[in-house]
Amino acid sequence: MSKQVNYSLEMANTWEDLYAHVDIEGVDIGPGDAIKLHHVPVDLPYGQKRHVLGQASYFKASGLKRWLIKTFSRFELTMLYEVSFSSTRFSKHRIRAMKLQQDIHLKRSL
Repeated sequence: MSKQVNYSLEMANTWEDLYAHVDIEGVDIGPGDAIKLHHVPVDLPYGQKRHVLGQASYFKASGLKRWLIKTFSRFELTMLYEVSFSSTRFSKHRIRAMKLQQDIHLKRSL
Protein backbone atom coordinates (compact mmCIF):
# COMPACT_ATOMS: atom_id res chain seq x y z
CA MET A 1 0.00 0.00 0.00
CA SER A 2 1.42 3.38 -0.97
CA LYS A 3 0.83 6.87 0.33
CA GLN A 4 1.22 10.03 -1.78
CA VAL A 5 3.50 12.65 -0.21
CA ASN A 6 5.12 15.90 -1.33
CA TYR A 7 8.84 16.23 -1.88
CA SER A 8 11.38 18.98 -2.39
CA LEU A 9 14.43 18.23 -4.54
CA GLU A 10 17.52 20.42 -4.77
CA MET A 11 20.07 19.55 -7.45
CA ALA A 12 23.36 21.12 -8.51
CA ASN A 13 25.87 20.36 -11.26
CA THR A 14 28.53 23.06 -10.97
CA TRP A 15 32.30 23.32 -10.56
CA GLU A 16 31.90 23.57 -6.77
CA ASP A 17 29.00 21.15 -6.23
CA LEU A 18 27.49 17.95 -7.56
CA TYR A 19 24.54 16.82 -5.45
CA ALA A 20 20.85 15.93 -5.27
CA HIS A 21 19.10 16.31 -1.89
CA VAL A 22 15.51 15.20 -1.33
CA ASP A 23 13.26 16.24 1.55
CA ILE A 24 10.09 14.21 2.03
CA GLU A 25 7.30 16.08 3.81
CA GLY A 26 5.33 14.48 6.63
CA VAL A 27 6.96 11.03 6.58
CA ASP A 28 9.34 9.38 9.03
CA ILE A 29 11.33 7.02 6.79
CA GLY A 30 12.50 3.82 8.45
CA PRO A 31 14.54 0.74 7.50
CA GLY A 32 13.10 -1.02 4.46
CA ASP A 33 10.76 1.80 3.46
CA ALA A 34 10.79 2.86 -0.19
CA ILE A 35 10.18 6.20 -1.89
CA LYS A 36 9.43 6.63 -5.59
CA LEU A 37 9.70 10.19 -6.90
CA HIS A 38 7.41 11.11 -9.81
CA HIS A 39 8.31 13.50 -12.68
CA VAL A 40 11.92 14.03 -11.67
CA PRO A 41 14.12 15.90 -14.16
CA VAL A 42 16.75 13.45 -15.35
CA ASP A 43 19.19 15.85 -16.97
CA LEU A 44 20.78 18.86 -15.32
CA PRO A 45 23.18 20.74 -17.62
CA TYR A 46 26.62 21.64 -16.28
CA GLY A 47 26.75 24.92 -14.37
CA GLN A 48 23.13 24.85 -13.20
CA LYS A 49 21.26 24.41 -9.95
CA ARG A 50 17.59 23.51 -9.75
CA HIS A 51 14.88 23.27 -7.08
CA VAL A 52 11.92 20.99 -7.88
CA LEU A 53 8.68 20.33 -5.98
CA GLY A 54 6.59 17.25 -6.71
CA GLN A 55 4.71 14.15 -5.61
CA ALA A 56 6.20 10.87 -4.41
CA SER A 57 4.84 7.46 -3.48
CA TYR A 58 5.84 6.20 -0.04
CA PHE A 59 5.83 2.44 0.60
CA LYS A 60 6.09 1.44 4.27
CA ALA A 61 7.94 -1.79 5.03
CA SER A 62 6.28 -4.60 6.95
CA GLY A 63 7.34 -5.39 10.50
CA LEU A 64 9.15 -8.55 9.38
CA LYS A 65 11.05 -6.73 6.63
CA ARG A 66 12.06 -3.98 9.08
CA TRP A 67 13.37 -6.54 11.57
CA LEU A 68 15.31 -8.46 8.88
CA ILE A 69 16.96 -5.28 7.58
CA LYS A 70 17.92 -4.09 11.07
CA THR A 71 19.36 -7.52 11.91
CA PHE A 72 21.34 -8.24 8.73
CA SER A 73 22.51 -4.70 8.02
CA ARG A 74 24.98 -5.01 10.90
CA PHE A 75 26.76 -7.82 9.03
CA GLU A 76 26.85 -5.89 5.74
CA LEU A 77 28.32 -2.83 7.46
CA THR A 78 31.49 -4.78 8.22
CA MET A 79 32.06 -5.21 4.46
CA LEU A 80 32.77 -1.48 4.26
CA TYR A 81 35.75 -1.80 6.57
CA GLU A 82 37.82 -3.39 3.81
CA VAL A 83 37.14 -0.72 1.19
CA SER A 84 39.48 2.20 0.53
CA PHE A 85 38.37 5.07 -1.68
CA SER A 86 41.80 6.69 -1.80
CA SER A 87 44.20 5.84 -4.61
CA THR A 88 47.17 7.42 -2.81
CA ARG A 89 47.11 5.33 0.34
CA PHE A 90 49.69 2.55 0.29
CA SER A 91 51.06 0.28 2.94
CA LYS A 92 54.78 0.48 3.75
CA HIS A 93 55.26 -2.99 2.30
CA ARG A 94 53.74 -1.97 -1.04
CA ILE A 95 55.86 1.20 -1.23
CA ARG A 96 59.03 -0.86 -0.63
CA ALA A 97 58.00 -3.31 -3.36
CA MET A 98 57.34 -0.46 -5.81
CA LYS A 99 60.78 1.09 -5.09
CA LEU A 100 62.44 -2.28 -5.57
CA GLN A 101 60.71 -2.70 -8.94
CA GLN A 102 61.86 0.77 -10.01
CA ASP A 103 65.47 -0.03 -9.01
CA ILE A 104 65.40 -3.28 -10.98
CA HIS A 105 63.94 -1.49 -14.00
CA LEU A 106 66.64 1.23 -13.82
CA LYS A 107 69.44 -1.36 -13.60
CA ARG A 108 68.11 -3.21 -16.66
CA SER A 109 67.93 -0.01 -18.70
CA LEU A 110 71.59 0.81 -17.94
